[in-house]
Order: sequence, then C-alpha cells, then structure tokens
Amino acid sequence: MKKSFLLVLIGILAASMAWGATINITANVTQVLEVSVDAATWTIELNNTGTAIQKDDQGTFTVKASKSNYTVTFSSGHSGTLVNGIEAIPYKIKVDTAGWNGVATNNLNSYTQLIGAKTIVFNKKTPTAGKTFNIGFNIEAYTDYYIDGEYTDTLTISIAVS
Repeated sequence: MKKSFLLVLIGILAASMAWGATINITANVTQVLEVSVDAATWTIELNNTGTAIQKDDQGTFTVKASKSNYTVTFSSGHSGTLVNGIEAIPYKIKVDTAGWNGVATNNLNSYTQLIGAKTIVFNKKTPTAGKTFNIGFNIEAYTDYYIDGEYTDTLTISIAVS
C-alpha cells in the first residue's frame, strides 16, 4: 500500500511540474503594388470622315495591391494628343471604376484629355487576382481633315502608395 501511494504521489508531483514552451510566430508579408495592361499597343483606325470615335472598352488595366491607400496615375507623352511631326489629333480617355467600391476618387470617370497627369485614388486592397477596369478611348467629331499618316502617343500608367 505504501508503494502504490508513493507511485500516485510521484505521478501527481510530476503532473504538477509539467514543462511548457512558447513559440513566437512572425510572418513577413510581401508588398504587392502593381498595374498591368492587356495590350502594349492600341491601333486606332481613323477614316478621316469627321465622325467621332468612341470605344468604351478600348483596353483594360489591372491593379493588384496589398495596401488600402494607393494612387494610380495616368499621363500622356504628348498632353493627350496623337502626334505626327507638327500635326496633332486630340484624344480623351475614360476609366470605368463604377463596379467597385474600393475607389475614393476617379479623375477619369468621364472622357478627359490628359493635358496633365490624372489620378485614381483607391482606398481598398484588391483580391489576389487584382481588379480589372476598362479604359475607353475617344476622338471627338471634327470638321477639318487630318493630314494622313501615322500619329502616336505614349500613355503611362503608374502606381504608388498614397
């Protein structure tokens, strides 16, 4: 009996002296902040009839962001004009963000000529697949012919933390 009592007492003492350990876990999450476009070149057919051209889905861009506050900036190399030497054709763009509630300000929600840089301010991180938005293209009706030839501009889209 003394032996079994002693074994029970040793078991109780061993259980009350249980050892413990803690582990601190740290996860370093990589920042994601990028924009991409569906095509590197837009080719616009201008038949020189004076008729306006408007294509609400000329292209798309996709935003991926792990931040809640960031700004996407659109700028034009020729102040919103397609140029051929000294000749110029003004154009406008529009970015349709109406389908997503993560936008605080969209300075391109209607057709706008990029005389200066225009921004879209986002206030919500995106899903991992990103958010894709249509970019519309517009050349207003005109009364004088444009001189034939190839006209170009470079549209730059950049992203930065607000």
